[in-house]
Amino acid sequence: MAYVDLNPVRSGMGDTPETSEHTSIKERIAPRFDLAQAVREQMKLDALLRFDGPVKPLLSFEGAFADREQPGIPFAFQDYLSLVDYTGRAIDPRKKGAIAGSQPPILRRLGLTSDQWLAQSTQFEAMSRPKRRRSAA
Repeated sequence: MAYVDLNPVRSGMGDTPETSEHTSIKERIAPRFDLAQAVREQMKLDALLRFDGPVKPLLSFEGAFADREQPGIPFAFQDYLSLVDYTGRAIDPRKKGAIAGSQPPILRRLGLTSDQWLAQSTQFEAMSRPKRRRSAA
């Protein structure tokens, strides 16, 4: 997962994972992709004949392992961001880009405290759903 989030940086197409297009980090920070709508549009264009599987959003990060079924990723999202940020700063002579050493840590770049980030990363699915209008009864 970190490899994919770093692809735009490593290829020289982006400076940071959170500002690069088509990364799960960017989608988690600012949800805007509606998978169900994309499937409907592809079916209207006859580009997708069938889609029988359930439409699912990105898995949430759940933190540490627990003695219960965990439908999400057993890793804290803040730790994942740090892992991606740290890995993206490592210079690989075979790759075009890296996160510049002069860049501040990712949470500071996002302008978020740890508490704000925790709230946003654990509630991103609710924030990305369209709000339903209540009908006047």
